[in-house]
Amino acid sequence: MTTHDAWEKIHSSRDWGAYPTEYVIRFVARNYYQTEREKIRILDFGCGQGAHTWYLAREGFDTYAFDISESAIEKMKLRLEKEKLFAHVQVMDGVRLGYPESFFDAVIDSACIYANKVEDIQKMHQNIFRVLKPGGKFLSFVFGKGTTGYGTGTLIEPDTYEYMTEGNLPRIGYAHFFEQKEILRMYTEVGFKSPTIDLWTYTDNGNCVEGYILLLKNNLEKRCSITSHILRNPAKIKRKVQHMR
Repeated sequence: MTTHDAWEKIHSSRDWGAYPTEYVIRFVARNYYQTEREKIRILDFGCGQGAHTWYLAREGFDTYAFDISESAIEKMKLRLEKEKLFAHVQVMDGVRLGYPESFFDAVIDSACIYANKVEDIQKMHQNIFRVLKPGGKFLSFVFGKGTTGYGTGTLIEPDTYEYMTEGNLPRIGYAHFFEQKEILRMYTEVGFKSPTIDLWTYTDNGNCVEGYILLLKNNLEKRCSITSHILRNPAKIKRKVQHMR
């Protein structure tokens, strides 16, 4: 079953999440409440039925959102219309992100990216880094190997499973389980530096959930300033090269 088919089946058959999670509210409040909110452009990455999209729009941010499921997007549009809220929403695949470069002040992934194979996860990371403004921030939640369900179902590739038989995660579609060293490697390869990683563990209906809350920043402004310095001082660079010879 494709990722699209799995999530379309889920969202077309039931409601999924109406209110935002605590760690998303905390991230937004700490970083963007004391700003001109209408000027802060935030992307809800893989928004599902739009709990966080609804929250961001309600709080007055310039809100964008997408999901691979048509049913999820339709349900979210109806909710926003009913409450007279606005967000830029569309059906899209995170592997082929269609937003311009350096477009968003922040990107939020609340347990979307984990539900893919590693090759696609890496493409999504690259896309997020590309669409973030210099200095933009990325919040992500992924599951660790201590989560009930890890090791069950069909092994697709190392630490990625399908049709899990235990736990609270969907029994269809992919689930990749992370460990901290993999997180550090994946994100630094893309260009993010010094991620903040918080471990969040709890039980839900008797099942264990091990989650990593990741906060990362696009540090492109540093590279841009270095490039700018070189372009402003070509003669100085040339003298240094000649001296080295």
